[in-house]
Amino acid sequence: MNKKATQAPRNETQRYTIFGVLFGFLFPIVGTLLRLAISRLPINISTMAAAQIADPLLWVVDTAPLVLGLFAGYAGRKQDQLSKINEELNNRELELKTNQLNLEKHVSERTDELLAANQRNERRSTQFEAIARVARTIRSSQTLDTLLPQITEAISEQFGFYHVGIFLLDNSREYAILVAANSEGGKRMLRRNHRLPVGGAGIVGHVTGSGQPRVALDVGLDAAYFNNPDLPDTHSEIALPLRTSTELFGALDVQSLETNAFSQEDVSILSALADQVSIAIQNARSLQQSHEALARIEAASTQINKQQWREFLDQQSIGGYYFDGIDTKKLSQSDNQPAHSLAIPLTLRGIRIGTLKLSAATDSNRTWTEDEIAIAQATAERTAIALENARLLTEAQRRAAKERAVGQISAKIGSLVNLESILQTAIQELGNTLQDTDIAIQFQSRDKDRR
Repeated sequence: MNKKATQAPRNETQRYTIFGVLFGFLFPIVGTLLRLAISRLPINISTMAAAQIADPLLWVVDTAPLVLGLFAGYAGRKQDQLSKINEELNNRELELKTNQLNLEKHVSERTDELLAANQRNERRSTQFEAIARVARTIRSSQTLDTLLPQITEAISEQFGFYHVGIFLLDNSREYAILVAANSEGGKRMLRRNHRLPVGGAGIVGHVTGSGQPRVALDVGLDAAYFNNPDLPDTHSEIALPLRTSTELFGALDVQSLETNAFSQEDVSILSALADQVSIAIQNARSLQQSHEALARIEAASTQINKQQWREFLDQQSIGGYYFDGIDTKKLSQSDNQPAHSLAIPLTLRGIRIGTLKLSAATDSNRTWTEDEIAIAQATAERTAIALENARLLTEAQRRAAKERAVGQISAKIGSLVNLESILQTAIQELGNTLQDTDIAIQFQSRDKDRR
């Protein structure tokens, strides 16, 4: 193209110059012929030469080929320049069209990439929203019995997987036991107590043995896949470890009807979900253990309180009190219990320590109103609390008196250095404290030690 561009201007200039010179020769010839015709001279070479020499006007006309050749050459050069400019413009136009096509291609490719990225972002956003909904579902349950089935149902519903199962390791860490599943096949497996050896055949066995996620994009080609007759429609499977910071305790098993259903992003998303499931399970376990420990503590506390109240009541000689409408009187253990039509137990932390009994003074068939019953119940509750406070105060006073007596005895014998004085003082002070008690101190002899 560059060679043609350099040759084209030279050819146009030459062509225009040659045409100008040839056309210019017509002027001297025509001028000479006209001069001969005006002078009525014969037309031949000699007369034409004589006319050229004799007529100065023809000398000027003879310069026409040169002048016209110069003008024509100048015009040809301009034409060459215009052709060159036109060719450059055509080249620029072609280049612009090429750039436009390339730009449109890049824009189309970039648009496709943006659409694909937008689809990935939308899918990932949908997955994060699904994780958030699953997390809200998880937080609504506190016990393992309700939490585990809700996790499998929520994951299946939000992500569209047809089977979700949760395996937990047994105490010996030899088997992974299926404890929850959403599909019909999974529920059949639950009923027969389905379990897999840790580190054995299958995706779950591999994960519980290695602690690493495992994906089977096509179960027909994965050697680790275990063909389960309860789940014959599985085409893709992923299993993720359930763990705390230091301990692996189970696996989350997810199966799909589609081949190549799990991308690398799906593995990351489901791994984050598995971490949330692990935390939820551990929290539920901790809460259950706390409830069990609290129940044991409450049972022990109730037993201790029962024993303390039993001992406290055994020390009391009064069986209770009753009000005859005028005065309050003591009721001993041997007295007959007065008739009553309403009995409200005095209960303290699940321990029944007495009964509040009410009877009508005139009408034995009296019907008690709700307000009357509420007043009696509130009185019974406050009476039980007051009795407990009184008992605790009595025990505290008794312990204080005991500590005070021990302190006084210790102070008196602590200042003595003589053996006999120490023994006499100890016996005397202990006798003064424990009335009507015979007290003796006897040393063990060496002969008895030998026997």
